[in-house]
Amino acid sequence: MITADVARQIISGARKVSVDLGLTVSDVCVNGDTANLLGHTVSVKDLEEVAGRENAVFFPEGNSMYQVAVSSARFYKLVPTAGAPTLEIDGVRMHRTKEITPDEDAEEKLEILLLKKGRALDTCMGLGYTAIGALARGAEVVVSVERESPVIRVAEMNPWSRRLFGGEVSLLLGDSFQIVDALPLGFFDWVIHDPPRLNHAGNLYSEEFYTKLYRVMAEDGRLFHYTGEPRSKYRRVDLQRGVQRRLRAVGFRGTEYHPDIMGIICEK
Repeated sequence: MITADVARQIISGARKVSVDLGLTVSDVCVNGDTANLLGHTVSVKDLEEVAGRENAVFFPEGNSMYQVAVSSARFYKLVPTAGAPTLEIDGVRMHRTKEITPDEDAEEKLEILLLKKGRALDTCMGLGYTAIGALARGAEVVVSVERESPVIRVAEMNPWSRRLFGGEVSLLLGDSFQIVDALPLGFFDWVIHDPPRLNHAGNLYSEEFYTKLYRVMAEDGRLFHYTGEPRSKYRRVDLQRGVQRRLRAVGFRGTEYHPDIMGIICEK
């Protein structure tokens, strides 16, 4: 995986760079107008082109360079950050990246949830950082649901998402609104609910969906619900209050909004 920064390092003469988005460092051998990276030969000309593409990640295949992206009804691409990369869909980033990296963002959510051993449901997988973080914190069972197959394809290409595909996480493809109906009653100790924006997934903010989550959670189970802060003082929109009201209506206790992580914590 080659970013603009890595391309510039190689062009400038660096002989050790990271080709897995910062996870490890590898040797690079430059010979004339080509560079050898872990057995892949990349032309300096291609590196010069990549060096001008700040918000993209590329990989070598044959004699060409390709962007880590999938184009279907929407455009999905991997975007580098100072830590784990983020997923961008039609220009909208799926993680907080202002003064925080996506891996730090996931860890903050799990920390405030107090997640430890037990059984965890991750309703909106994305690149899988919260699912992987749940494993790292000792969860014995992690179920992660993703609605869009292009997202899974991008995750498969992302070095930071490798543990998702090692057999420890049960991956389910489909809409959480429907899939949760098939999950066992009272099974999950933890639920991480980090849905897309309200205008993209309104049913995942509904009282009906919260009732479904309540059904599959164990007694005293804890839920983290990311909401973001799409408030409008002009239209008097307050998403957080509406979410808290609907969560309480189905039986959740202690619905507390945490502005630092833009999410709500509550208990069954």
